[in-house]
Amino acid sequence: MPPLSVRTYQMRIQLLVFAPAIMVLVIAGCGTTPVSGGTKSLLKTGDNPLPDVQVTVFPEGGGEALGQAITDGTGVFALLDRDSRGPLHLESGSYLFVLESVGAPTELPREYRNRDTTPLRVNWSAGDTLELNVPGLKLL
Repeated sequence: MPPLSVRTYQMRIQLLVFAPAIMVLVIAGCGTTPVSGGTKSLLKTGDNPLPDVQVTVFPEGGGEALGQAITDGTGVFALLDRDSRGPLHLESGSYLFVLESVGAPTELPREYRNRDTTPLRVNWSAGDTLELNVPGLKLL
């Protein structure tokens, strides 16, 4: 086999140097982007926000979960659709809300963790901020 020309050698070096950098950029560009923009909401106990709680919403008349969200450090959340692929904008109506701690600074009562027993039932008007209140919790 004949020896490599200087030009061929330079091209191979460039390929070895730039190919990994291009792959990193391509892979980074294929990542998922956070979804936001659903119904703006607030979860609190009394006047205190409840952070780190997963909130799942169901239609009151029965049926599958419509969507969910996790509260931020100020108790604020924006609902996402069932698959967390897009924002969920609730229409006016009656809904049930189930809560699950994902690090909340309190113990959530058992009844809030089940759709059949949750006392969080809301008749909501679209356009308002959805406020959910779990009374009497003590924050750790």
